Amino acid sequence: MGERQTTSSRRKRRSSATLERLEAARRRRTEQLERERENEARVDAALVPFAEAVTAIEAVERRREDRVAALESQLDRKLAELNRQRSEKVAEFERQAEQVRVDAEMEIGEWRAVMATSVAQIRAADVGAAETAALLGISAKAVTALSRSAAAMAVSESGDRQGQADEVAENIDDESNAADAAEFEVPEGESVRTPDVDGAMDTPVD
Repeated sequence: MGERQTTSSRRKRRSSATLERLEAARRRRTEQLERERENEARVDAALVPFAEAVTAIEAVERRREDRVAALESQLDRKLAELNRQRSEKVAEFERQAEQVRVDAEMEIGEWRAVMATSVAQIRAADVGAAETAALLGISAKAVTALSRSAAAMAVSESGDRQGQADEVAENIDDESNAADAAEFEVPEGESVRTPDVDGAMDTPVD
């Protein structure tokens, strides 16, 4: 009888130990499953903002490309407009510059006419070409050119273009040749710079 009680006690102890091991294994499994569910929840929670960030970045990149393309198109239009304005400004400047040159030539021509008239008046006072050149401080060639200009103006005013022009030109040529051959002096220490008939200053008369 005593042996049966001992055997029964041993069986109860073994059964209790097995149940405890099984319970412990069940708890470990439960805890493991709970950790897995928590980890899965963490992953799901992290995926949501990540997906939102990816979508937002793609949208920002699209807006960036669209805005850059729009700015480049705007830049092209602005540059084209500036080039058109530049062409207009350059053309306007060239027209103004040409007008300035024309006006200057007209004014210079008027003053040359004054010079030619003065030379003609001096020559009409029986002053030779060489003496006129020395008096005005210009070359004999300049005197000849101005004399021709004065003669041309006189012919133009009189209307007799052929006979008078030939006669005056012949006289001018004779006097010019004589003036080129003649030597005249400027007082020592004096240097005279004179305007050429083309608007440039002639060299000093030696």
